[in-house]
Amino acid sequence: MAAKKDNRLAWGVTLLVFGCLFLLRQLAVLSPEISAIVFDFKNYPLLMGIIFLLTHSNKNIGIVLIVVGLLFRLSDIILLTRHISDYIWPVLLIIAGGILIFGVKRK
Repeated sequence: MAAKKDNRLAWGVTLLVFGCLFLLRQLAVLSPEISAIVFDFKNYPLLMGIIFLLTHSNKNIGIVLIVVGLLFRLSDIILLTRHISDYIWPVLLIIAGGILIFGVKRK
């Protein structure tokens, strides 16, 4: 019985969130830039996955939805990491130096 109630809660919250988002879109409350991001179908599994992780006792459904959403966004993630990879080594060197200078002294 508890699993059924969890399932209803997760789907109910999901429907409420999407309903509110669509209402905000119809009322033209959201700017076009935000509306384009929010209403991109690639973001739906991510949003649903977060809702299911927060409201459902079985976290597997939320994890699967988030993985599907990340797979939809894989090309964007690759572009982001391509630019970030230029900064990984300098940041790691700075962190290592900081740890050496400010690290915990052991007795």
